[in-house]
Amino acid sequence: MGQHDILEKVRRLDYASVAKKIQDFILQKVADARAEGVVLGLSGGIDSAVVAALARRTLPEHRVLALLMPLSGTTPDTDMQDAENLASSLGIEHRRIELLQIKNAFMQFLSPERVPEGNLLARIRMTLLYYHSNLLNRIVLGTGDRSEALIGYFTKYGDGGVDALPIGGLYKTQVRALGKYLGLPANIVEKKSSPRLWLGQEAEADLGLPYDSIDKILFCIFDEKRSPQETAKITGNTAKEVESVLKMHKASKHKRAMPEICQVL
Repeated sequence: MGQHDILEKVRRLDYASVAKKIQDFILQKVADARAEGVVLGLSGGIDSAVVAALARRTLPEHRVLALLMPLSGTTPDTDMQDAENLASSLGIEHRRIELLQIKNAFMQFLSPERVPEGNLLARIRMTLLYYHSNLLNRIVLGTGDRSEALIGYFTKYGDGGVDALPIGGLYKTQVRALGKYLGLPANIVEKKSSPRLWLGQEAEADLGLPYDSIDKILFCIFDEKRSPQETAKITGNTAKEVESVLKMHKASKHKRAMPEICQVL
């Protein structure tokens, strides 16, 4: 099996069945919480767009709230335009909250540093989502995918702080294929991924590999239970690249677990 074959194997899903399963999941989570609906962050990227579209397929428009949370000077105007257009086309309620003043209020007491500031921004977004969740008796839908979860590419108690992860079982390449199946705009489906935590940030630049490569490696190791050596041979990646992905997975183990309790009794 060649590297192109393995990527095709990753993408080869029955997306009608996948969509139905996720919709059932959302409905069950809302029912279990006895909630009135859902809240999610809508960024203009593929992950949040897919979650918004599936939430709308599941629930009436008045039970889905999307928060658009740009940071002036960092978030591209095109992202917010894409998010607003999508929310309008889905017919869901959406509210825009500019984060610059909120972030600046924190930074009056803190030393500027890019990564901690970026994580702070993600946690501000989480706080706003939960404010509206509490206010409206709704659950927070996360927009993270399986690729990000397995390599820890999310902020702990930021975009990782949610009630349910509808697309958490899908790799990034699968999410893009699902978005295409759902009829989302091509500019969203094909847009480069970025958490938009600082100016010019791109996910693949942060990670050092394109998602196609990351997904092939993760699929071989976690779905097909192959060794790192086999994975490198099948995917066409170097041993160093495979090890890099495994290192990210191991280093982020704490992000995927509840805080450990010291058992004293």
